[in-house]
Amino acid sequence: MIHTCGLRPNSRFGCGRRAIFPKLSGGRRNAMSTAGSADLRSSASGPGWLVGPCFDSACIAWAWVPFYLFVVFVLGLDGSWSIGGRDGNGTEPGLGLAMLLALGVSYVHRHYTFLLVYGDRETFRQRLRAYTVVPALLFVALALILRVQGELRLELFGLKLRPWMLVLIVTGTWNMWHTIMQRHGIARIYAAKARGGLETRAHGRRDLRLLWSAVALTAVLTTMFRPSTFAGIGNARKLLETVDPLIHGWLGWAVLALVASVTLNLGLSWLGHERAATLELRERIPRINFLSSTAALLAVFVAHGPIVGYLCFGVAHAVEYVFFFHVFGRRKFAARADAQRGVAARMLARPLVWGPIIALALSGLFFALVDHRSSEPYLVYYTATSLLHFLYDGWIWKVRKPDVAKHL
Repeated sequence: MIHTCGLRPNSRFGCGRRAIFPKLSGGRRNAMSTAGSADLRSSASGPGWLVGPCFDSACIAWAWVPFYLFVVFVLGLDGSWSIGGRDGNGTEPGLGLAMLLALGVSYVHRHYTFLLVYGDRETFRQRLRAYTVVPALLFVALALILRVQGELRLELFGLKLRPWMLVLIVTGTWNMWHTIMQRHGIARIYAAKARGGLETRAHGRRDLRLLWSAVALTAVLTTMFRPSTFAGIGNARKLLETVDPLIHGWLGWAVLALVASVTLNLGLSWLGHERAATLELRERIPRINFLSSTAALLAVFVAHGPIVGYLCFGVAHAVEYVFFFHVFGRRKFAARADAQRGVAARMLARPLVWGPIIALALSGLFFALVDHRSSEPYLVYYTATSLLHFLYDGWIWKVRKPDVAKHL
């Protein structure tokens, strides 16, 4: 999630190192020391896993692979399209379906946050005024931007954009930040469960630096060596035409050399501390498994371009979020007495029953509204819920709170 609205980089807006899953990466006290619970490595599922190897691999680390296979091998969106599109009209057959599916999965996952906020009295009372006032203000502000912008155009990097398009750019960029930071946070959870020195704040910073340097290297490689993968979006083509002389001139090669050298140095330092951890191989596997999936997601950008990469990253984020949410919810609410249970507690305490029901209900609602996607009310609703999801995540997932940390 991108830092906007005057928020500090580490604010609880679902985007800092301590936001949502990343709360385990660099807070004053990590989840293991805060929780005061038994060593999670001794769980019946095996050392270091959130639940177990099958669940963690299929539902968390590699949950995005079926979508990737469908998009690339069934729909044929391998990123090799031309400017005219395969149908000669500037469009890519199947891209609309891929985007619709990705948006649908994202739609489902963001509403889980609202289930916990408005379905659990304890959570809602923590910020009662904010959970009431902020949504109203945000909906009104977005509605006004969409309604009164008229023919106004703002110029950005040589492109003339309407104010609403800037809102979407900010939201999309923010979402990319959020997905990357969530990946970092889950990696830190695995580090906290493994211990052996990997759980320290210092190594959390190494994880973060290496991740973002890898993201930067991925962006440079994709832009320099895979420019054809941008052909599916008109604005991206125009932007590339503007910066092409810089990208393929000496400046582009200098940037590539700098980013590659920084990534290499950070990687070697990170690897040295990883190897120094006092852990057996079986204790490392859960974390290696997840880190490998993140590396594979970045490789999708280089292999198939930013469009396919962005869609896969978004789906990965949404699916892992839903499964993690149910794991956390079951651990938090299952022990509550019936008299203490609100809507969220009743649903999240029984994930095998309510998980499919919630997902199917939200999916049905999303596809029922498909024909209204271009209407102003829907655009305001979809964008506002995206931003509220980012904000609420940052407020909810604070690992320094014992009632959160002990379930992680």
